[in-house]
Amino acid sequence: MANLKVPVRWWGGAGNDKVVRREDGHCYAELELELARTVFMVVDSDCGQGNVYVEEGIAPALAAARAVGMQVVYIHNDFSLSDEPGSIKREIHGTRWGNEGEADRSPPARTPAVPNYSPSIAPLPHEPDFPKREWSGFHETHVDYHLRCYDIKNIVAVGFSQRSCLYQTLNGAVEHNYRAIMLRDCTHSSEYPDTVDERLPEGGWLRTVMLRNFEHVVGYTSTSAEFTAACQ
Repeated sequence: MANLKVPVRWWGGAGNDKVVRREDGHCYAELELELARTVFMVVDSDCGQGNVYVEEGIAPALAAARAVGMQVVYIHNDFSLSDEPGSIKREIHGTRWGNEGEADRSPPARTPAVPNYSPSIAPLPHEPDFPKREWSGFHETHVDYHLRCYDIKNIVAVGFSQRSCLYQTLNGAVEHNYRAIMLRDCTHSSEYPDTVDERLPEGGWLRTVMLRNFEHVVGYTSTSAEFTAACQ
């Protein structure tokens, strides 16, 4: 198999003989991806076993990618070398949230973090797993270097969360000139109490707006089932 034809969605633009534009403003088409230049990227998904987005979304999509020989890369958080008492993140995620002792907490042990993956998505021995210390997996990591070594141009990405690290990683991917496709049912982020709205397909305004913004200015989305079918 040389190419994959993946059904994708984005927001805005006009329809034509290859693009269907719906009344809600979304456009639908098949995006042809060269298999040898496409990578399946798993971002911050080391949440253990039992997560519904991992088991029902990421796992089958990952298996489909592996079955067609697509390269796979992982990215996970590791603050062991950067979580210092003077870190601004201790203010953002600590004292600002009511944990007054956060700023004075001792630096962490300098041993690398060990990700806790569900067995259904655990990396294979030859699949790299890159640590990161910021929201974006492209910030001061070797991810871009690795992908360029294999002449990758397309990234199919899954993981967490939709509004934070996955979003920022794919935004960073586009800044490095990669085409980004997010599998929108292989990610999740929590709503705030005042943004929950069950009338919306995404269940709330935060996820709806973040997804709309991604589909408008960053990249494309698809689903686990659509991607899996394209691989078959």
